[in-house]
Amino acid sequence: MTETPRAGTDPATPAISLGQDQPTGSVPPDQTGAAAGGRLMDEDRDLVRSAAIMAAALVSQAESGFIDTFRESFAASKAVKTAPPAIRDLFVQGGLPSMPRAGSREELEATTLDRLRQAMSTLRAKAPDLVESYRATVLQSCRDVAAAADDTSANESQVMARVEQALA
Repeated sequence: MTETPRAGTDPATPAISLGQDQPTGSVPPDQTGAAAGGRLMDEDRDLVRSAAIMAAALVSQAESGFIDTFRESFAASKAVKTAPPAIRDLFVQGGLPSMPRAGSREELEATTLDRLRQAMSTLRAKAPDLVESYRATVLQSCRDVAAAADDTSANESQVMARVEQALA
């Protein structure tokens, strides 16, 4: 059986944790939080989680720095820990999402922005009450990542603007 790469196992994808403390595996829909409930399938939750993780990773990669990557990894989880329970449950229940392999930085960005748009479309269709909280949590996570290693750089600001546009 071939295993799908997980966040942090592919050298092209930094290890960004968004409060993931649960073992991998599928969580029944009735245990995913009251608001999300049975409206989101496992694939939907995987998409929503991976899009958020990839957005934080994209901001992290906007500026290089080995030590900064560790600070940014921890910073990414702060927004999730303070998110409303239904949003937090989307991130921490159900295991680690599958992460795509992207070759170049441009491919990673295109894949990330596409996943963010797909996640927003899925939430609008199946859990519209979660849209604004999800958007706010992802944006705060990206801001926390950018600010983790001193000030937010121009490159990080540009990436965050593209993430914000994808979440619109």
